[in-house]
Amino acid sequence: MSVPSNDLTPRSDAADRRLRIELLRMRAGYERLAVRRSACRLAGELRPESLVAQARDRLGAAGLGWLGGGLQILRRYPVLLSVLTSVVSNRQRRGIALKTALIAGLVWLGKRRHRDADA
Repeated sequence: MSVPSNDLTPRSDAADRRLRIELLRMRAGYERLAVRRSACRLAGELRPESLVAQARDRLGAAGLGWLGGGLQILRRYPVLLSVLTSVVSNRQRRGIALKTALIAGLVWLGKRRHRDADA
């Protein structure tokens, strides 16, 4: 069996190898740049305000827009979230908190219906 003759000289063989190495270095540089851009985009999407906005949009699409509005209010007033979690986490206050929330909801519903009836 004869080996096919290679027209490349050792000098051009080394030049081809250096060229391939440079092309691979450039490709690796572009891939690093793409990874860096993706990481920056991901970091922007993982900020709390972005996560809340995504949750609000998804809840709105599912017909639960009022829940998304509640998330926005809790984000705007963090003291409200703190009070809410402390009341709910205490077993003794849980019953009182539920009764108060029920009464507040009924009052709000009554005012809303009264306002809609006037309009």
